[in-house]
This record gives sequence, C-alpha cells and structure tokens, in this order.
Amino acid sequence: MLTDQDDLIRQRIRARMAERGLTQAQLARQLGIKPPSLAQVLSGRRGRIPESLLTVLAALELHIEILPALEKQDG
Repeated sequence: MLTDQDDLIRQRIRARMAERGLTQAQLARQLGIKPPSLAQVLSGRRGRIPESLLTVLAALELHIEILPALEKQDG
C-alpha cells in the first residue's frame, strides 16, 4: 500500500527531473537501470521500494527530510 509520503517523494523526484531537464530515460541511464524499471518506481507500480527511491534521490542530490506529522483536527 502506498502512502502520501511515497507519493510526495515521487512528486519531488519528478519536479527535480524537470528542473534539470532530465527525461526518465536519461536518469535511468545515469542510474544504470532500464527506463521501464524507473518508470515503475516513479509511478508506484512497483510499490514501496525505499532502496530504489534512495538511489534516485541521491542521483538528483535530494534528501528526505523528516518532519513532525500535522495534528489531526476533530471534524
């Protein structure tokens, strides 16, 4: 099951790729993986793959920042 945090990480990765003008094929080549594998990671079809995501984050010079969860408000 994917979480909002997983989706946020994927969004940030795609945003950084756009900032750098990188296609999925270019980033996959840089990472030494096949483009379909990267596409599956970025789309969430491969589920939660922390090691793969961390490798991608490192290649894009990004890091995960841990923040306190927002308090839920009663409704």
